[in-house]
Amino acid sequence: MNNNQQPIRPLCLSFYTPPLNRPQSILIGKMIPSWMNYGLKPVIVSLESCGQWQINAPIYQIPDFKINKYLNQIPGVRNILEKKYYQKIFNITKKVIKKYNLNIIFSFANPQVSNILGAMLKEKIGIKFIAHFSDPWYDHPYKSLSGREAQRVFALEKYIIDQSDKVIFTNQAAEKLVIKKYPVVYLAKTGVIPHCYDSKDYPNVNNINKGESIRFIISHIGSFYPERNPALLFKALKKVMIIKPELKSEIKLNLIGGAGNYNGYKLENLKQMAQDYEITDMVEIIPPVSYEESLRQMKLSDLLVVIDADIKDSPFLSSKVVDYAGSLTPIIGITPADSPTDKMLAKLGHYSFNYGQLEQLTACLIKLITKQMKPQINQEYLAEYDVKNTTKKLIGYFQQVLNI
Repeated sequence: MNNNQQPIRPLCLSFYTPPLNRPQSILIGKMIPSWMNYGLKPVIVSLESCGQWQINAPIYQIPDFKINKYLNQIPGVRNILEKKYYQKIFNITKKVIKKYNLNIIFSFANPQVSNILGAMLKEKIGIKFIAHFSDPWYDHPYKSLSGREAQRVFALEKYIIDQSDKVIFTNQAAEKLVIKKYPVVYLAKTGVIPHCYDSKDYPNVNNINKGESIRFIISHIGSFYPERNPALLFKALKKVMIIKPELKSEIKLNLIGGAGNYNGYKLENLKQMAQDYEITDMVEIIPPVSYEESLRQMKLSDLLVVIDADIKDSPFLSSKVVDYAGSLTPIIGITPADSPTDKMLAKLGHYSFNYGQLEQLTACLIKLITKQMKPQINQEYLAEYDVKNTTKKLIGYFQQVLNI
């Protein structure tokens, strides 16, 4: 069956794609092959800066938006250049839609430019449009919008949601946070599909791979921010050493990709914090690794740690914690009570502690390190995050929007 005969003919606007090593590109790298396994023949539009993705699907690359720092300081110039940029990428994408007779757009943000382009195409040529918000935009807790910038972002977010036939969020907390400022009728066009894992991506790891070391390996994989840092974990490990000093030589803490100038949390910050909590001997700070290597490190670890910022009504469920879950390695979460991460870990059978539960976190670490307990994983619930099942749910939304 050629693409013109397919009932679902999707255009995927994912401006971050492999081989770029970013959460969005990693996710789309799982999703598109799964779509193809279900018989879909997607066409992809991404940014030139992503590099060449080796996949058996048509990929069209559009230029990145660029403006030098001097022009960016001139009032109004950025808006003019952005308008020209959007018109340029609109014209490119419109031709792609016509060439392949595509009938539905799935735009995958971040960056939000993909959702804006999707909304423009829906408005101007009438193609069906599903927008994906991996994180809130206007309501993002880490960002402080004010004045004209707040007005601009709200107007663009509303434009996207107005034009969309369906808006996908990764969890109910994010859905509630974003949609609460819109009329109740907007709820009819929202849906929740979580991030996904693919069990085929994980390497087989046995005791030989782990080596002969008897050390208990705790790993945190991913970047830290001022709002999301390992202070509580370090504090708990220091208490473990006080309560069980004999464990000091048995524990190794790997911080993989935790430091970087771009996120405001530098190598010196981590080294100083480890020194302050007197756990320097057990901490190894490892530079960022490839996605494939991160999965190997998950399998090599005895315990994985996910840390969320201490934000009331947190809307975040990171793709990393879903990758953690797919590895079947025990997980501890440091996250606000009733956050999406907290709820997920509880239903999976793992462990989760809020920022006021230092004593409980310490006790749990001791029991896990000394093998007094291990999680009983809820395999049925875990399967909801399998890429085969998240794809099946998304295809259901495609069918709903296309009325087929």
